[in-house]
Amino acid sequence: MSIDLIHAIYTINTQASSALYRQVMEQTKQGIRAGLLQPGQQLPSVRVMASSLQVNPMTISKAFSQLEQQGVLERRKGIGMLVAEQHNISNYSDALLTQRDQFVTLAKQQKLSDDAIITLVQDALSALSNRT
Repeated sequence: MSIDLIHAIYTINTQASSALYRQVMEQTKQGIRAGLLQPGQQLPSVRVMASSLQVNPMTISKAFSQLEQQGVLERRKGIGMLVAEQHNISNYSDALLTQRDQFVTLAKQQKLSDDAIITLVQDALSALSNRT
């Protein structure tokens, strides 16, 4: 991925209320949806991304780690971060999507932040993984 493509996909707004790593996450997802990032495409290293976007490398590292946990990116030893094969939302059942929407609505009604909601889901996934 060239520096020009990085700047075509990513625009960091330090004045925004959204954390910088969340901006990187959302813009990565938007790049995938727009077809600018293709499954199997290698992303630049954390250092290159951080330098290009003029942010702390930990910001990029956190964004990449979260995206990896969400299945958006995958880490390959010796290669780095790649765009994962994407699951089309239309492949999910209506029941699952309804449950998801109800969960998010309830969490928002209880004034949970987006990060808190994500942490709640990650904790549940970890608990399930530990049972097996």
